[in-house]
Amino acid sequence: MNRHELADLISLNLAGLEAGRTRFFEQTVESLPFRAHLEAVRLDPLPGPMLGAHEVPTSTLVGTVDAAYLIYRWKGAAYPTIIYHHGNRERTFEMSGKSKNTFRTILANGTREIDANLVAIRAPFHRMATREYLQRMGTIENFLAMLAASTALIERIVYECREGGCNRIMVAGLSLGGTVANLHRTYHNTADLYVPMLAGATQGDTFTVSAYRRLLGRAGRHHPEAVQELLNFTSEYLRVRDNNVFPLLARYDQYVPFELQEECYVDRPVRVMERGHITTALSPELLRRHVVDVLQGQVPTRNDSFRVR
Repeated sequence: MNRHELADLISLNLAGLEAGRTRFFEQTVESLPFRAHLEAVRLDPLPGPMLGAHEVPTSTLVGTVDAAYLIYRWKGAAYPTIIYHHGNRERTFEMSGKSKNTFRTILANGTREIDANLVAIRAPFHRMATREYLQRMGTIENFLAMLAASTALIERIVYECREGGCNRIMVAGLSLGGTVANLHRTYHNTADLYVPMLAGATQGDTFTVSAYRRLLGRAGRHHPEAVQELLNFTSEYLRVRDNNVFPLLARYDQYVPFELQEECYVDRPVRVMERGHITTALSPELLRRHVVDVLQGQVPTRNDSFRVR
């Protein structure tokens, strides 16, 4: 076991201690499929390209949820637009150095400003305290509603950007956010570029097969096949044949196993980090480089690697 794998396992053990008995899908794994959740989403109108955070009350199959987005920088329609979705339990709107926020570390910070409009998504339930959030995640239908609300919000923002004259839009995300980016490509595919990082199309396997399964609750452990059926979407993903996705994976990732997630990308170029999930997330300058490379058309070749150890 190398230090990258060890960092992931230590992090998962600490997360398990923090969660206690409140774990993902503890109560039930009964739900309608993702497509039904997505089709049921209804969003309030968006206020337009005004700087700042905007709450978007969103009707879903589990009730009204608190999706939101932040326009951090708006340079105008002539510039490319990056729509970024955070990872699990991040505080996307908190820009202090103490908060867990990969939007800040990857895109907002840096020695050189990214020459693009920057928009951050906040998934439902991510304004809550950790214990309350995990209680909501006790049912898989809440998890699916969260994914659907974020996917629908991204689609609405893409639409509004197009209406405003934007012609180069990227959807990017890390971990949970990478999964949402892939879901948007699967069910909408209206952006120009997709940059899923540390994610594929087998979210169900992340919970049932990887080391992340230690955060899986009782109902999920008893019915892993239901978790996989509801959260994996590889077959749907592979139906989209556009050459517009540029993933980044970590070879030693214990959260999102490289071999499992790589399968959905088939002949697409996958940039590989010689790190784990945590050590990659803690390498914002390299993740930023990947986003900027794709934005500038410097497309990595198949199995390109940063070879960072």
